[in-house]
Amino acid sequence: MKEEEASLMILQHAIDKLDADKKKQVMNCVEAIHDVMHQFDPEHAGLALMLVAAQVAAE
Repeated sequence: MKEEEASLMILQHAIDKLDADKKKQVMNCVEAIHDVMHQFDPEHAGLALMLVAAQVAAE
């Protein structure tokens, strides 16, 4: 299993443990992020997403 696949499974498991309202908020946010990312070149959108993730983690 790739590291990325393992990370995805861990995140999905954590989200599955949330109460219904929090899980819905997370999934709505994921959908909104995907919608925005589709407006850009996939490579650039991926880099932007990684930058935002690093910024959020650093806060």
